[in-house]
Amino acid sequence: MLNLFLKDVKAGAIFLWAVVPLNMVAALQVSRSGAGFFWANVTCAALILVAVSMLEWKNEAEPFVHSLPVTRAMVVRARYVTAAAIGGLSLLVAATVGAARGLGLAAQGAPWPRWVSGDMALAFLLAFAVIAAVYLPCYFRWGFGKGNVAAALLLASGIIVSGIIGPAATGFPAFPVDGAAYGGVPPGRIPQGVAMLVGRVGLAAGAVMVLALAAGLLVVSAQVAVRACERQEF
Repeated sequence: MLNLFLKDVKAGAIFLWAVVPLNMVAALQVSRSGAGFFWANVTCAALILVAVSMLEWKNEAEPFVHSLPVTRAMVVRARYVTAAAIGGLSLLVAATVGAARGLGLAAQGAPWPRWVSGDMALAFLLAFAVIAAVYLPCYFRWGFGKGNVAAALLLASGIIVSGIIGPAATGFPAFPVDGAAYGGVPPGRIPQGVAMLVGRVGLAAGAVMVLALAAGLLVVSAQVAVRACERQEF
């Protein structure tokens, strides 16, 4: 499985070397806005994940990969390892740019930006985990084209449904949340929900809960993706 992960890294090396600096430049441009920075970084991480699949699809590498002495489960799980690496790399970029922005503001006597914090790092990981958990099963079931469309529709539907039933189901008020504790938190159910969770239970307990939720989503998603991949014909 490690070799399959390294294959993903090598296949996307040229793209990654180009997109990571561009991600940092774009993040610096929008870093004055917590909302812009947070969601731009989530979007860029998602695009990198899609790009790895795109390169494999464009080069018609899937039949070759599945002809090797590896199981389809190994291929799927290796892609989840790739997704985890992409999430970690994107979080590192976010932390670097955010810290630079925070230090620049501190040097000017301004307060540290609220969106550069531990709970927003957790929110990023959870947001990316949700995207990966939806996208990868769709990709392994329907391929690159149809899988992208299916994933986009599912994510859009999830956003709409969460906006309608979220407050009643979770007990959290409708967003955006007012108040000093949540000022500067990017809009969206995930970042503001994580901010409120950490505000209630503390960063350590909140981290355990958010990371457990993200890991659980990916584990379930991986099982679905394995079954979907086993049904796909090449």
